[in-house]
Amino acid sequence: MSQLPSSESSCAQPTQSAQSSLAFADIFTTKLFAVIDFETTGLNPATDRILQMAAVVVDITGHVVDSFDTIVKPEQPSEYTHGAEHVHGISTDDVDVGMPLGLAMRRLQDISQSALFTAHNARFDLGFLHAELARLGQSWIIDQYVDTLFLSRSLDPNKEHPHTLTHLIDKYGIKRDTAHNALADAQATAQLLVALVAQARQQQPQSASSDASE
Repeated sequence: MSQLPSSESSCAQPTQSAQSSLAFADIFTTKLFAVIDFETTGLNPATDRILQMAAVVVDITGHVVDSFDTIVKPEQPSEYTHGAEHVHGISTDDVDVGMPLGLAMRRLQDISQSALFTAHNARFDLGFLHAELARLGQSWIIDQYVDTLFLSRSLDPNKEHPHTLTHLIDKYGIKRDTAHNALADAQATAQLLVALVAQARQQQPQSASSDASE
């Protein structure tokens, strides 16, 4: 996710996706999560583009099953306007030799099969996902997804701290090698998911135990 100003309040609206994240009670028994992150040229999926995409497939313990990471080259370079290089560090030269968008999307869908789409501020990523797929004349119906931003806020009803990815990885002692890098952010979000689930189990031990035994 591009950590540009106000990205967590972005107006990006997903289409062909559920309108809200699953709650903890819905994911305690989920086997695999496909933790997705995009770096983009800006905040508006109608005009901005995905520059880098990454997916880290993990189980509920954080064990990494598979991963995918690539710089993305747009299908119509003439329609592409480079942006936000000062944030993500991805140059036009990087984009020129990136994986074509169509192939990158197929790889992303392949690695995400049988796993639950997961992201931090998922509506941002879903908005860009569907916008890019529309440019390809494709669609990807995502019936359910997990948003670690939503999960974190649900554990903080009194709004005692921020819920940006940067703040949360500091709060939970999670290491991130590089900020504003899709793979590093996806890896950090995967670890954050594990930490949030562990906290939810501690706060709701009876409910979590009941769900896990079903």
